[in-house]
Amino acid sequence: MTGDLPVPRALAPVLDSLTPEQRRAATALGYVLVLAGAGTGKTKTLTAGVATRVELHGMVPGQILCVTFTNKAAQEMRKRIGDVLGPYSIPTWLGTFHALTARQLRAEPEVAQLRSGFDIRDAEDSLAIVRRLIRTVPKEKLPVPQEGAPGDARQIKKMAERIARLKEDLITPVAAFAHVESLIGRRQSANLHVDHESWRFVVGLYGRYQAILREQNAADFGDLLMWPTLAMLHDAAYHRRWSARFTAVMADEFQDVNRAQYLWLTLLSRTSGELFCVGDDSQSIYSWRGAKVGFLRNFPREFPAVKTFKLEENFRSTSNILDASNAVISFDPSRIEKTLFTRRGKGLPIEVLGFSYATEEAAAIVREIGRRAATGVACHDMAIIYRQNRLSRTLEEALLHARVPYEIIGDVGFYRRTAVKDALALLTLCAWPDERRSDEAFRRMANRPPRGLGARGLGKIEIEASAGGQSLCAAATRTRLSPRCAVALQGFVQILRQIGCREGESLGERLTGLLEATGYLDMLRADDSDEAATQRENLAELIELAQGFRRVEHLLEHAALAGGAPGEKGRDRVQLMTMHRSKGLEFRHVFLPAWEEAIFPGAMSRNPGEERRLAYVALTRAMEQATITFCDYRQGGSSRPSRFIDEIPLKNRISSWNHGRNEPRQSDGRWRQVDQELNALGL
Repeated sequence: MTGDLPVPRALAPVLDSLTPEQRRAATALGYVLVLAGAGTGKTKTLTAGVATRVELHGMVPGQILCVTFTNKAAQEMRKRIGDVLGPYSIPTWLGTFHALTARQLRAEPEVAQLRSGFDIRDAEDSLAIVRRLIRTVPKEKLPVPQEGAPGDARQIKKMAERIARLKEDLITPVAAFAHVESLIGRRQSANLHVDHESWRFVVGLYGRYQAILREQNAADFGDLLMWPTLAMLHDAAYHRRWSARFTAVMADEFQDVNRAQYLWLTLLSRTSGELFCVGDDSQSIYSWRGAKVGFLRNFPREFPAVKTFKLEENFRSTSNILDASNAVISFDPSRIEKTLFTRRGKGLPIEVLGFSYATEEAAAIVREIGRRAATGVACHDMAIIYRQNRLSRTLEEALLHARVPYEIIGDVGFYRRTAVKDALALLTLCAWPDERRSDEAFRRMANRPPRGLGARGLGKIEIEASAGGQSLCAAATRTRLSPRCAVALQGFVQILRQIGCREGESLGERLTGLLEATGYLDMLRADDSDEAATQRENLAELIELAQGFRRVEHLLEHAALAGGAPGEKGRDRVQLMTMHRSKGLEFRHVFLPAWEEAIFPGAMSRNPGEERRLAYVALTRAMEQATITFCDYRQGGSSRPSRFIDEIPLKNRISSWNHGRNEPRQSDGRWRQVDQELNALGL
């Protein structure tokens, strides 16, 4: 603490800018756990913690380790510390887990049986290696998955994820057999299902996968953490060397650590006894990445001497927003109790609005955005935050129709998604097979799904088209190609021409026919990955949308304008994003559509506690106004309001736009009445 030490002049302004609880946390030494609620100044407190250790306690910046999860967060931390201490006092060991452990492993690569100058394989590289290995195994020898087919994309991805999980749990290929057999035994003893065939297959796959990495003198992301951590666990001299390097270890977003990250942090802090962790269990939303919120929640039991501080004063949101957020998260029985409060005043109540259909919901949200923009609210101060990417299409359409500029954060716009662009290319080929305007579409779709057309064959078609002044589609049937490719392309072009000549079909029906007849939908159905499922959903959205257009050129123009809207530079734009992407961000006005059972929380959600934490994160992004909406019907089925809506106190919410604008309704009571009537009729 600073009570017995004079505060240096450079440090005084830093400490004076903190609240009493922030100051106590920043100046505490030893094992420190800072429970920082949303918007309570965690980065400011962490920065002050570093400054205190340098300026007050004389720690050398090069001996302080500061770690976080993203490069963006690391850059922000570096800037803030530099602003306080100057550029020469920024800790040199400041960065992401992967960056810092890679640096540690490069210093002594032999602990991972690697040589100097080893390469690092990213997640896509790792998946490619697993894919290659699985495709060398006859399908009859592959385990039969619960969903999909042996050797399909979903199984390959799952195998790669299981190898990554083993590494996060510090299980080497040598130890994998015993670990997996123990896992299978425990689950069978508890009468729980376990996919034992797949897990046993992963054991052998893991060993072959790791052998390839060793041959290539390469490490994947899991290796960067696993091998240095295991070396510190099993080699006392190695542990002493690395633990003695640091006089303090500072960790941000501690609620998101996995087992390897947790042990790496605690082992590095063993010599100094200085471990400063900042996190919020109520914002732990990444269990699907391997994060284990239990490490934060059990920290006081692991380290009984820990000093715990709760940052509960929120500087972002109004009281109504925080009361709603506190109420929703209070239903999590495992959380560490804390209650956010603010000095910003009560503010506007949460708006909870019901609509019949998603199109009405989107149109109303966009009208309200326009109204608020007209009163002086900047577009970039408004955000639409949803649970799933697939919900963005209807919102994009409404924004485009109203000519409201927007930007999708962390995802591409609907019309830039692969399946949508492929489908529009098929429509282009169908409409103008003999015109050069269809050439780009032909290049995109001639071998999708595969028809045996490679770069050489396409080159021949290009030469034929150029010589005869024809389109690529027309030239394809006149070019000498391999028999297999020639027959496949002949059939493809014939389908395009036949469907193009049909009369009386709507544009949606024509598009459906193209996707089916060309084998495109069969290609997606054969791929059981989540990505393929999402692409099929995008195509269903596009087919529905196409029904509203009479001519292909009108739909293509609409798509081109919509595809360009998010990318326009220098414009003030409404922000669209998923709840996961919104973490760490803040906006004056936040719209939260589709708060409905089966969407939020999801019907297939395996972690209801994490869905609740997502609701807390989403609500606490709002600074001044939060608007929740839901529909009676969405995507062809009926729906009911999310349980999270009922948990928001009535005193903190209203059921209309402020001052009764527009005419959206709160259909909660009406929905229940209709539901009772249908039940009485047995429907």
